[in-house]
Amino acid sequence: MPNEPAEPAINRRLALRFLGTIGGAVALGKCSGGGSGATATATASAAATATATAGTAACAETPEGEIGPFFADDSASGFDRSNIVANLDGSGVEPGIPLTLTVTIVDTEKSCAAVSGAQVDIWHCNAAGEYSDESSQGTSADTWLRGYQITGSTGIVTFTTVFPGWYDGRTTHIHLRVRSSYSEASSTTDGTNTTQLFFPQTTIDYVNTSVAPYSSHGQNDTTNATDHVYADETDGANLLTLAGTYATGFSTSITIGLPIG
Repeated sequence: MPNEPAEPAINRRLALRFLGTIGGAVALGKCSGGGSGATATATASAAATATATAGTAACAETPEGEIGPFFADDSASGFDRSNIVANLDGSGVEPGIPLTLTVTIVDTEKSCAAVSGAQVDIWHCNAAGEYSDESSQGTSADTWLRGYQITGSTGIVTFTTVFPGWYDGRTTHIHLRVRSSYSEASSTTDGTNTTQLFFPQTTIDYVNTSVAPYSSHGQNDTTNATDHVYADETDGANLLTLAGTYATGFSTSITIGLPIG
């Protein structure tokens, strides 16, 4: 039985590059192929902490990353939801390690004040490396692992999903798009940011080789270090810190800085 990876090292440079990546580091014990028996836990900082400290910490704009080929603008199609694991009708629940992602949107032109009324879309592939709502992948009738929310006065939204899979030529990632107001749903100009979120390489390696159903798909052909978006476009700034276990799931948080003004 393989050993689970050791706690990932926290890169101080990356921690300072962008504001508000929250969550304790993952400390992991033994578990079986399906994640059963994992015992380690870690304490995540509350999302409210990021909001409270946003005005006093270094306030940086989040690096952009390409939107990729699988974006679908579902703003008017009922995708306003926090739980994106299943199709909109509740069918087709995607298997995988539970993942809770909290996103805080702040205005870098206003000392990182919380942004209300921003539309936050996320989408990612399933454990087999497939995206829903894509005719090229035979999933045009599916709507799993896609959704958006509108921020309230705290600038915070939380999504319930699963740990992503991977596909050829890319490391494991989540797509994220922010538009500073719902009325800018089709805007690609000021007050918007499209980027991608990434995971510790040791966690990716263990999940893809030792945890079902990911292990059926096997190991990525591309690592964080060789991924063009992670290495070249975002310079590793959007690396998430995870808290939790393989058995019960992970939580993670990130703050996205936009120069709205």
